[in-house]
Amino acid sequence: MEQNENNWKIGEEVSFPWTSTTLKTSGKTFYKHFYGSRFICIRPADEGKRGILIKVLGKTSPQDIMMVGGEPFCKDDRDELVTGKSYFSYRFPALSDLKEALAIIRENPKLLPIFDKAGMHLNPDSTFWIRESVRKILFRKPQIYDSRTGSLFTTTDGTSPYRIALLFFLKDEFTY
Repeated sequence: MEQNENNWKIGEEVSFPWTSTTLKTSGKTFYKHFYGSRFICIRPADEGKRGILIKVLGKTSPQDIMMVGGEPFCKDDRDELVTGKSYFSYRFPALSDLKEALAIIRENPKLLPIFDKAGMHLNPDSTFWIRESVRKILFRKPQIYDSRTGSLFTTTDGTSPYRIALLFFLKDEFTY
């Protein structure tokens, strides 16, 4: 990607080529974070503030989430290799980053129709999966953030919170 391409405007749809980083290797199985496909810009990068891109992945049930390397992981895609398999997951957002993104969306109600038009339905006053987890006896469990109450909890039956991916950018740098 060229440096001068990262000046997206609020509401602009942005597409990326497939990019991945390895989270964990287990024998011949690779677990990787990736980003690619379409994101929506909710804040441009300017005056020292990093820009924010968001992709709404829909609602996800607890059964679709596993813990890999201490982080929640969904098998969003996979690659069958001759010597093994690679599984790919969009990285779950950190709580502080999610709160920042939701605040921006609430402050700019014109963004919601843009998400709907892109097929990324979103209710900012709902529940969301986050990167942080808690230890329950011997295992780590992913946490859910309830944006209406500001509370955190682990999974309950019948719960399918939203899952989103966030990308942060400056002129020539991306983080997630």
